Amino acid sequence: MNEKVVKRKVNLLGAQGVGKTSLIFRYVKNVFGDEYLKTIGTNIYTKDITFEEGNIKLIIQDIMGESGFKNVQEGAFKGSTGAISVADITRTESLNNLLNEWIPRYKKLSSEENPIILAVNKFDLDEKNITTEQLEEVYTIFDHVIFTSAKTGRNVEYLFKELASRVIYNIQLSPKDIEDIVLSYELNTPKELLDALLSISSHLGDMPYKIREGLLEDSGINKFDLDEDIFSIEEENVIKFANVLMYWYDEKEVARAHELIRNVLEKYRT
Repeated sequence: MNEKVVKRKVNLLGAQGVGKTSLIFRYVKNVFGDEYLKTIGTNIYTKDITFEEGNIKLIIQDIMGESGFKNVQEGAFKGSTGAISVADITRTESLNNLLNEWIPRYKKLSSEENPIILAVNKFDLDEKNITTEQLEEVYTIFDHVIFTSAKTGRNVEYLFKELASRVIYNIQLSPKDIEDIVLSYELNTPKELLDALLSISSHLGDMPYKIREGLLEDSGINKFDLDEDIFSIEEENVIKFANVLMYWYDEKEVARAHELIRNVLEKYRT
């Protein structure tokens, strides 16, 4: 057996509340909680998988599901080798959201050739509004369709191993520098500034998710207020978040991230 370990970055796509984080927790940690797990920015998990062809370290990126955070999503999609699209079987609109928003954007920013598997999640629930007839109409869009339940564990390991088997021979793309991504967008509103800051803290300097969550809370920003329809945030809180991020990166001696935050603030203020 080939002992060389190859790394393959993959993404989970889908709106908030479909169970992306729960699927990852079930696969990586074999745990499940009934509480809603809120993702801020991008959270990264890893899992080692052994195939006859060799060993693969799957780098799984869990991306916040709110629309409008383009920096966060683009930074995650660049360099991806494959994706799992997650739909909530009780919400037909979650499938439409994948087809109309997530998948076109993912293909544009990663590669048209990357495999995309559809996970129809929450199969344990009695309410099933995504029908087999609806899925038959979209089968050709996906490389595979799998019914899953993060709660019971149904097909969860199979889901991730199936994706891993499809990306093991993919060429690992070199991700575009996060600086170029962050600075390519307009930064005119507090939300756009927060998007840039979350992208930086998700992709530079290995900031743990819990640290990012704590710094956001310390800045007076409620992570449950990040939905586009109810988004309300004060500029002073976002500026405070930028300052505590710079302080953290100073402590960790990550000068690149610190300098990027300063550039982002300068662009926002001009």
